[in-house]
Amino acid sequence: MIESLSGLREQSLSTQRASYAFDVEDPRALKHLSIEQQKKRAKELLKQWRTGLSSALDRGSKHLSATSMSKVDKLKLSDAQHVIAREHRFINWSAFKAHIEHAKIELQAIKKGNPIALDADMRTLHIRCGSDIQHTLSVAGFCGDFMSFPDPFVQGPVPETENLQDFIKIRAGFIKEAYNVPNALNGMTEDYDDLAYAKSYERVMLWFEHDSYDQLIFARLLDFFRDKKYRPQQMQFICVTHVPGVKIFNGVGQLPPEALRVLWRQFNYVEEKHYQLGHKVWQAVTAPTPERLVRITEQGTPDIPTMSGALIRHLQELPSEHNGLSLTEQLTLQILKDKGDINAARLFGWYTNHYEPLTFLGDTGYWLVLNQLANAQYPAITIDRKGELPKDWQVTMTDIGSDLLADSSDWVSMNGIDRWLGGIHLNAESSNVWRYNSQTGAAIKKG
Repeated sequence: MIESLSGLREQSLSTQRASYAFDVEDPRALKHLSIEQQKKRAKELLKQWRTGLSSALDRGSKHLSATSMSKVDKLKLSDAQHVIAREHRFINWSAFKAHIEHAKIELQAIKKGNPIALDADMRTLHIRCGSDIQHTLSVAGFCGDFMSFPDPFVQGPVPETENLQDFIKIRAGFIKEAYNVPNALNGMTEDYDDLAYAKSYERVMLWFEHDSYDQLIFARLLDFFRDKKYRPQQMQFICVTHVPGVKIFNGVGQLPPEALRVLWRQFNYVEEKHYQLGHKVWQAVTAPTPERLVRITEQGTPDIPTMSGALIRHLQELPSEHNGLSLTEQLTLQILKDKGDINAARLFGWYTNHYEPLTFLGDTGYWLVLNQLANAQYPAITIDRKGELPKDWQVTMTDIGSDLLADSSDWVSMNGIDRWLGGIHLNAESSNVWRYNSQTGAAIKKG
């Protein structure tokens, strides 16, 4: 459903606790940087260099030349400032300083309560893989329209089909059953109708981050808009990998309004090469075998750098060559080994914020993984379902789970498999089981 952001602003401002309202010490919270603070950090780093502190010298070696680091007594404050800037992923101190000043201006605009609408120059549609930033955009002063396109292609069947209607029916059937969404078919049909309507806008902005959930949806949209009959006059995209001042970055949904205003300047124009890459990736995702995906990850995706990493993470959901577990299953058992019996909500928190290398599952999708581990013939975990909600479950690892972590048992050999990863139907009965080796990046078919 397409909704107006300007109409949500008053409602958003009255919300008691927004999605980005973290506790001060929460590593997901945005801590506003100041130039004075960063100058002090640079002076402290220079002082540590002069005293020969090994950890400080290591930091310098990552961003300064070997020649410079060989003459520590010759290093200047500007060298330390350069290292601080590079650690925040800026090309130099000037760029870092400009970012801090820009962020300060945008924060002041939000605090005054009447920020200029950055998207007011053109009739604009913002598209996101969920509704998490919808209200935040309105608080940030954006006045265009907003559309959520949240199909979780990271789970369930995503096969090649002869037409869009068949594809929608397959995806809606999965979402209805797996996520208990009775009207999934109507909702998904409306989503694709809204995508077709996007052509009526002068500009479409695609808000994404670097994980598999976002990047697969991004590839789908690029493939869809590759057809010029659906394409708006102008399209721009962003794939956020990090935000200065945020220690643990999972996605743009955790960011406050001023951060979204800063990101506005970082969008890129969608060019023909991007549409072609999206088409190529989508064909690989929906293919019945993983060879195309592997080739893309081997070649890389320089036109959209975030895409190849997300595809590697996608492939890691294939059964491991070592024990038959997907990476999500492997990490879940590892947490249980490290932390012991644990509440499901806390388990998810450890998984998404500390163990998962490229966070992509929300809690609803994660509960599906827990159920698969618990409901097999030879379960890797047990779940005490005393609470009404999944977050209240108590989760314990079984001896089988311990054997799997030790690579002395194989999940697929014990329990079989019948699930989808994109267009790949992993089915032990039909001997269609692909395994993945994370060390080599190879996918191997084993009966």
